Amino acid sequence: MKLDFNLQVTQKQGLALTAQVQQAIKLLQMTNLEVSEFVEEQFQDNPFVEESSFSEKTKSEKSEERTSHEVDQSLENAPYQSTADETKMSRDNQFETGESYIPRSTVSKATNDFDAMTLVAEKQKSLYSYCNDYLNKLRLNALETVIANSLIENLEPTGWLGCELEDIAKLHDIDVETVEDVLIQLQEIEPAGLFARTLKECLVLQATDRGLLCENMAIILDNLHLMGSGKFDLLKRRSGCSETEIAQIFKKIKSFNPKPGLTFEETEAPIREPDLHVRKGDIDGEWIVELNNSTLPDVKVNREYARKLNKKLNEKSEREFIREKITEARWLENAISKRNETMLKVGAEIIKRQTDFLEKGAQYIQPMILNDIAEAVGMHESTISRVTTGSLMQTPRGTLELKAFFSVGVKQEGANDPTSAASIKYRIKKLIENEDPKAPISDDCIVETLLEEGVQVARRTVAKYRKLDNIPSSFARKRRNILAGAVG
Repeated sequence: MKLDFNLQVTQKQGLALTAQVQQAIKLLQMTNLEVSEFVEEQFQDNPFVEESSFSEKTKSEKSEERTSHEVDQSLENAPYQSTADETKMSRDNQFETGESYIPRSTVSKATNDFDAMTLVAEKQKSLYSYCNDYLNKLRLNALETVIANSLIENLEPTGWLGCELEDIAKLHDIDVETVEDVLIQLQEIEPAGLFARTLKECLVLQATDRGLLCENMAIILDNLHLMGSGKFDLLKRRSGCSETEIAQIFKKIKSFNPKPGLTFEETEAPIREPDLHVRKGDIDGEWIVELNNSTLPDVKVNREYARKLNKKLNEKSEREFIREKITEARWLENAISKRNETMLKVGAEIIKRQTDFLEKGAQYIQPMILNDIAEAVGMHESTISRVTTGSLMQTPRGTLELKAFFSVGVKQEGANDPTSAASIKYRIKKLIENEDPKAPISDDCIVETLLEEGVQVARRTVAKYRKLDNIPSSFARKRRNILAGAVG
């Protein structure tokens, strides 16, 4: 094998994204609150970045500048005056005196009208800690406490027991009857239904707790599989109840909670303000899109401070540091300004195409794709995708994601303009909402009704859109209405 060294010259074309270009792309995907957080981070690292809210008044800014100037002047005249001869020992040995001094231990007594703890929301206990508190109230011996702890540890988030009693019996080398005795005591906990092993047991515990368990209900609970499959004739024969009696019992069963453990989960939805506002103009009635300035930071570069500081510094490295930070601050100012301009352009173009939706409702939303907006504003489709992802717009029809305005078009025979898929989904949903509970509308009837309104769709399309909205079939809806007691 022969080894040698060669030197070759080649040319390649490539596109390299600088760190600043990458950051500018990330800014497009940020919401107003995320931009504000990003600016705060930059404000901490860069002394020449000034951040303020658009809603702040100019007078307050001027007064703050005046105060800041006075403080700077006093420090210039007498720098380090108070701490020139101060040592660590002297600082440690200082103590405060005078009428204005309030000891730390008495601060809470001096401000007894305000209790900061009242502002802290009480956090709901978890299922595990709640069951442990209940266990402490029971008078169990040492072995029973160990068994109860094992049962609590095997609870699922739904509140059901996620293990077999035989497994716990083997784990502690005891008989199953002992474990079952402890389980019966734990099942007396409120809310009823916790520590159930099956759906039937969960519902029986709740029916017993409310005093609703009767012979007929017990038979129906034993035959839940018949109820789920809609075999009402067989259920009537086994229970000896009429349809009306079964409907009444089912109403009671529906009031039970099949997953009582989920009541301990925190389900607070994250709420944030929209990034854009849409309103109708007072003069010409045109729709106006505005940025939500209340959550948007106003970034300014403090050039005056940089100029003064530059005069005082002689070291080359220090001057370079100032130049670098000023460049970063200018870039940040321009990048956020460009991001806001892009968001306004995209938002305005979307509203320009969806005025019918704003004025008439969801069934009038027009078909629109990302490429339509990209061509209209002269940007790339990926840029439009980044701007519209996660951004919210407040409209007279509610606060919606910008992505919600995009919908593919379904071509209609004999019509020049297609109908948007979102509009068809809305029409299908409304038809089902207004149907007769005794005779739910089928997919074929929906196709015929839409055709009368000038919208032509296939039956499989109706079924697909119905499933996307988690709407069951007409047969399943009729069965549900019967079970709910809506039909006699």
